[in-house]
Amino acid sequence: MALFKKKDPKESFWYTAVHRKTVSPEDYKKSVDKVITIVLLVFAVSAAVFLAIAVLGGITNVISIMEHSNLELYGLAFLFVFFGYIVSFGKWTFFMKKLNIKVPLLKNFAVYMSMYSMELTPGRIGRVICAYTLHRITKIPIMRVAPIVTMDLVTDFFGTAVVAVMGAVYFNKFVIIVLIGATISVLPTLFVLNDWFFKLLKKLLKRTKYIPAMNLFGNQYFRAQRKLHRPSVYLTAMAFTIPSAILYAMALYFTLLAVGAGASASGSVLIYYSSNIIGTMTGLPGNVGVTDGAMVAMLQGILHLSSPASSAVTIMTRIATLWFGLVLGGVFLLYTLRFWKLRVGERWISVT
Repeated sequence: MALFKKKDPKESFWYTAVHRKTVSPEDYKKSVDKVITIVLLVFAVSAAVFLAIAVLGGITNVISIMEHSNLELYGLAFLFVFFGYIVSFGKWTFFMKKLNIKVPLLKNFAVYMSMYSMELTPGRIGRVICAYTLHRITKIPIMRVAPIVTMDLVTDFFGTAVVAVMGAVYFNKFVIIVLIGATISVLPTLFVLNDWFFKLLKKLLKRTKYIPAMNLFGNQYFRAQRKLHRPSVYLTAMAFTIPSAILYAMALYFTLLAVGAGASASGSVLIYYSSNIIGTMTGLPGNVGVTDGAMVAMLQGILHLSSPASSAVTIMTRIATLWFGLVLGGVFLLYTLRFWKLRVGERWISVT
């Protein structure tokens, strides 16, 4: 008897995305169960990291600092992060307009927000599930809408790198580390921006069974991608990405104010994105553990916070950014799964 049951490839998400025209109630339930499992697992790992940080910082003092923080100021951290989502949504709608894809505003916003449930997938690649949701809503082939997701992700990496490098240069701190981290985070994105790598793979695999699928889906993807792969599109995207990146970093700023620590907006941006860039170099989902540790160290080294205070601020900031996005995105993801519909005769019904 085999220890591990071989998985049927027809049960995979990708098979469903590119082959099936309908989604049965069973498939729908499996998708929901998988999302719930992933969310619970990720929360468990992240909670373990937070516990470790609290223990190292002196758990009693860390909890005391969090309990006595100014909740009104801390609430502003969540509010500014949400403002960042709104600004980023403007970029998303810009990409959709460039590809002439039309979805009602509120429905489109729900799909966009559902992406944040995938922040803890490696390289945030799980966001591609939103391309499938758009495919189900619009009936447009998934590879023609996928560039919206990849471009949103790529320009997020670009914007983060730009803001991090600007902060490092301005304060003359961590310049080399940030430059290396920014380069590492941006380079992989080049593979989805230009078809040279795709053409290379086709040559290497020309005698394999994968070529028909590669030609079909790759050609569709890059035909749509070329409409977005233009300097004017990138410049416009940065006009949304950089302001939203700064808004996200304000979560650290208001958290520092909430615990009574001295803070500056510019210094908060430096610490927030320098720690995130360091985490990005590891390739870990959500940069869990590494970004947290780097933020603790920078708060101690730059702002001279005590160990309990730096631990408390890091935990609170990550809750207002990473966990907030996961919870909010998870709610929207479960909602948008209703757009995966089952065809019955001539009528479409929601599977719930």
